[in-house]
Amino acid sequence: MRRLVVLVLGAFVLLTAGWVVAPAASACSCAPASIAEQVERADVVFTGTLVSREVLHPVPGVVGSDDPALHVFAVQTLLKGTASALQEVVSADSSASCGLALDGDGPFLVHATDPPGGPEGRLTASLCGGTAPADADLVAEVQALTGGAVPEQPSGPVIGMAEGSSTTTVAWLVAGLVGLTVLVGGLAALAGRRADRRALTVVVLTRD
Repeated sequence: MRRLVVLVLGAFVLLTAGWVVAPAASACSCAPASIAEQVERADVVFTGTLVSREVLHPVPGVVGSDDPALHVFAVQTLLKGTASALQEVVSADSSASCGLALDGDGPFLVHATDPPGGPEGRLTASLCGGTAPADADLVAEVQALTGGAVPEQPSGPVIGMAEGSSTTTVAWLVAGLVGLTVLVGGLAALAGRRADRRALTVVVLTRD
């Protein structure tokens, strides 16, 4: 009987040890990758500050380290791909599930991918993708790999409004010049008609 109790206790200890070790075994493990490889794998690379972060729970009442966390970044410099002025990036909530581990508001150098079939305009990122604080040397190295900042401004409603305002201003200037030309032409024609009438009056008076 005593031997049976010892065996049961031993099995319980081993089982408990397995429960304790299991989370460590499931922790995120990133394969080594160079900066060039990280840039190559990313669809979009930019620098920006973190505006907001919200953890989404697909199953109400159930919380897990792999629950998606929605990050919104204010893009400062676009180095690869296309991005919005305010760009949404989703990752796992916890770094244990390879989610982004961001400290503070940044700025950060973000490496993200555009998954096929995902929500339009929403990117994904992970702890292994290369996202890190925007250190000057790191950003310079990435710029050298990508050829520098993308000439086009990031797309987005704010920038779109700015472009629209410029276009509207040019249109108003052109319309103003056309209107001024028509006005000057009309005044010149009116002045010419008055001059012709005066000349005709002088001729009639002379004949009389």
